[in-house]
Amino acid sequence: MRNSGLFLAGVLASALSGVAGTDIVAATAVITSTNGTARTVQLKAVVQPDGGRRFTVKAADAQDAKWVDVKADCATAKTGEDGYWISQRGALGRFTRESGTWNQARNWATLPYFGMKTPRVSFLAVMEGMRFEFDVRIEVKKGVWNMFPRWRVAETGIGAYEDMSVVVYPLADGAGYNEMAKEFRRYKNARDPEIRPLKERAKARPHLLKLARSVAVRQQCAAKPFNRKTDAIDFTPETEHPVRCICSFDDALERLRKMKAMGMDDIAVCIAGWQTGGYDGRAPAVFPVVPEAGGEEGLRRLIKGAKELGYIIDAQDNYTDCYTVSPLWDNGNIACRGLDGKLDYNGSWCGGKAYNLCLRNAWDVQGFMPRDLRRTADLGYWGCHYIDVFTAAFPYRCLNPAHAANRNEQMQYQIKAAKLCRELFGGFSSECCFDHLVGYVDYINYATAMMRGERRLKAEGKKSFVDKIVPFWELAFHDVVLANPDKVTQEVLKQPENLILVEFGGRPIFYHFGDDNMPGIKKAYDQFLSLRHLQLEEMVRHDELSDGFVRVKYGNGDVIYVNHTDKPQSADGVTVSPMDFKLVSAN
Repeated sequence: MRNSGLFLAGVLASALSGVAGTDIVAATAVITSTNGTARTVQLKAVVQPDGGRRFTVKAADAQDAKWVDVKADCATAKTGEDGYWISQRGALGRFTRESGTWNQARNWATLPYFGMKTPRVSFLAVMEGMRFEFDVRIEVKKGVWNMFPRWRVAETGIGAYEDMSVVVYPLADGAGYNEMAKEFRRYKNARDPEIRPLKERAKARPHLLKLARSVAVRQQCAAKPFNRKTDAIDFTPETEHPVRCICSFDDALERLRKMKAMGMDDIAVCIAGWQTGGYDGRAPAVFPVVPEAGGEEGLRRLIKGAKELGYIIDAQDNYTDCYTVSPLWDNGNIACRGLDGKLDYNGSWCGGKAYNLCLRNAWDVQGFMPRDLRRTADLGYWGCHYIDVFTAAFPYRCLNPAHAANRNEQMQYQIKAAKLCRELFGGFSSECCFDHLVGYVDYINYATAMMRGERRLKAEGKKSFVDKIVPFWELAFHDVVLANPDKVTQEVLKQPENLILVEFGGRPIFYHFGDDNMPGIKKAYDQFLSLRHLQLEEMVRHDELSDGFVRVKYGNGDVIYVNHTDKPQSADGVTVSPMDFKLVSAN
């Protein structure tokens, strides 16, 4: 332990003194065993054809590991230095603390990267191998910063099943998050031919153009009452709460007709709570259609009527969770088992305690998932089928011997499901989106809920490592996946949140539609009319011109200036009123 500490100190001193510079040649692996001892291995860079420097820990060398840290010699900073770190959807922090730890847990690490800009170097680092098993960590001790991935090997239940690599891409002097995002875009495009702009995908699926022009609205039709404090239990058919109608299928159609009469011609409707048990009530079971909202006949009328209005209409279902009350429960055989042999669960919802659905079982063993997706398509839905949190939840590993699968194997079933949804419904959608599904999803409800989380920390009086959130996701994938930026930019918005929506190039979304929010939907729709053409354009660059005043450039030459301040702001001969934005068209 003393020797490894001295070695690390030497590496830090070298990097911080500027010796490493942009010539990134070394990294350190710290392999901590399950008995608490640690060994340190020096890693040398293997230069890749695309310019990356790869540092690898072999799976065979980490079988007894509790976790593995890979620390590139460039990924360090000192408190008070100029620059910043960045990770996740665009969480950015400056080097202001003397001590502390920040950990982006693997189940939220939707993009496998981190980056740094320091006086010595700017770089993007991408993690490869055991994709869903690492956290991204920052550790600050006595003013020295380290940023690195930590692969939690022991928690796989089967040891290290792949080599673990960090590939570091040195960037030009002074490069920042714009260049990092574009490098990540290049990296992903080079490795996944399925990642193609919406414009290109629309050649085979023209309705995607209409999807991009449409405001998204959702309607929950039926659900069980739910109390998080009292209903985190295993319900049975005898004890489950009764299903209540929230909005009948016929009422939903009447509301859509009102929207059409108000001049909203391009709407994408998603119907939730239409399946047996209502919203999340008996997942993953789907049929019969919930009778409380009008049954299958009523649902077919709604689908047919929405299409006659010229609207896209699709459905939400749930192949992420499973409940004891589900007719598919099979004594728990459909759920994933964990290290202790018990069923893994992720919380509680309308169906009670929510267990992790094993996709291998749902797809190959019992086969109900592809069967029920086909039956759902037969109802007439067409547009962009929505599976709840499917792209937000990292693949659940399963240790049930009857259908065991590691996370990478479960990932393949997620991809199969997305492909089938595109085939049956014309598109696929969910929320957040781990990068392995970027090429298979057409829109995500929201990119993350990180802005909401940061606001919560502030409200609780806690100091965050994150200083601000920038549109890294959008700079990488804006023209590939339709998205709303965050939970705080959904529904009818106040102007501060509306400006964030505009700045991040977001697509409006509303969780219900009715007399109470119809004027707000109409207001958002009218604003979106002037901006919606940008949904198909690459976000080329995002710059903060001054505190609270930003400029966003798009691939077609259009520029949006957003003023978050209470005073007029000017740049490039353009003046923007307080708390407002201005689109400058290239045409």
